[in-house]
Amino acid sequence: MLIWTGIFVGGITAYSGALQWIAAILGYLGIIYVMFSGARRLEERQTRTYGNDPEYQEYFRKTPIMILFIPLYSVINLKWLVA
Repeated sequence: MLIWTGIFVGGITAYSGALQWIAAILGYLGIIYVMFSGARRLEERQTRTYGNDPEYQEYFRKTPIMILFIPLYSVINLKWLVA
C-alpha cells in the first residue's frame, strides 16, 4: 500500500485533466480495496487455524492490520471486502 500511495502521490504533477484524475483515483482506490480484501482473507484463514490459541488472540487484539499506528485491528467482519 505504501508503494501504491507513493506512485499516486508521485504522479500528482502529471495529472492534467479531469479524466486522468478520475482514472488515478479509481485505480488507487481499487488497489487499496484489493489489499484490504486480501488482508481479510488472510485474517479468516489465520483465525480458522489459530483461533483457539491464546497467544494468537492477544496478537489479534493488539496488532493493527495493514497500517501501523492506525487502530484498525480487524477487517474480518467487513463483508463488503470480498474480492
